[in-house]
Amino acid sequence: MITTDAVQNFLEKGGKLDYRPIHTPKGWNWELWAVQTNGAASPVISSKTGEARVFKSSDALVSFHMRIFPDAEGVWVPAPKSGQDEDTE
Repeated sequence: MITTDAVQNFLEKGGKLDYRPIHTPKGWNWELWAVQTNGAASPVISSKTGEARVFKSSDALVSFHMRIFPDAEGVWVPAPKSGQDEDTE
């Protein structure tokens, strides 16, 4: 399990971040996942709430990404796979 306060250390050890679209009653959000060097993935847990870290807008996702990667020229925000409906996830 990776918490948001340990993300930087996780990345320094070769880990990667993945933003995964999830559907909620209010629309699409993105959940933050940690992908280890061996390919194993798990949701990143918020240090403040103890729950999975979720971005409720693409703007929030981009802001987070730019804090973690200040030299990045951008970030890819994934859209739901075609055919994915409200009953999925």
